[in-house]
Amino acid sequence: MNFKICDSHCHLQDRRFKNEIEKVIRNAKESGVEKILVPGWDLRSSKEASGISEKFDNVYAACGLHPHDAKFYDNNIENEIIKISKNKKVVSIGEIGLDYYRDLSPRDIQKEVFRRQLKIAEENDLPVIIHTRDSIKDTIEIVLDFKCRGVFHAFDYAKDFAMKIIEMGFYVGIGGVVTYPNSLISASIKEIPLDSILVETDAPYLTPQPYRGRRNEPAYTTYVVKKIAEIKSKTFTEVAEKTYKNTKELFGI
Repeated sequence: MNFKICDSHCHLQDRRFKNEIEKVIRNAKESGVEKILVPGWDLRSSKEASGISEKFDNVYAACGLHPHDAKFYDNNIENEIIKISKNKKVVSIGEIGLDYYRDLSPRDIQKEVFRRQLKIAEENDLPVIIHTRDSIKDTIEIVLDFKCRGVFHAFDYAKDFAMKIIEMGFYVGIGGVVTYPNSLISASIKEIPLDSILVETDAPYLTPQPYRGRRNEPAYTTYVVKKIAEIKSKTFTEVAEKTYKNTKELFGI
């Protein structure tokens, strides 16, 4: 293959990959997906992400508490996240952020926990992986208070918000949603510079066409690259190589 791809967001520790992680990683490599970044969503999944990264040379990890679980955050969890973040293959704090769609934790607590984890990233010079759903304005407002870099993952907002986060020095994480009819990101991707894009799956979720409805996996990052290339009138290899370079530059992998 004359290209390399990095899946910048994949939950290999999810139960839907149980006993199949090695096979899924092999499938990814055979499709040109050379590297995979596995974020946590709570303490257990962050530890598991770190453990998986230690077993596979081409897998890296992130640790953090998802906004759904913000109500459980305390000093003990914070200290554990800091401890996990010191592991050599943990390259980011994430996924963290705000989620006003499900509202599984009170919004004021989500904001407080988001700030505390951004502070961890800032103090340890680690990039952040940000989850934002129906909460983009508040998310941007909070991020502006910190000296952080990172990616807004699974981005599906209008072009104006994409340009704002790029102006802030952040990347836009594009996943399978770009292949869906009428998605906001597919309508605005043409205007987003390739220099500011990372590709991802968010596997096992958000499976791209033509496999929508099945379990997603890192190998399917190729469909995201293909769609971006199609919309932006670029070659597949050009999009693959540039987004791979962007991911390496952000996470140092």
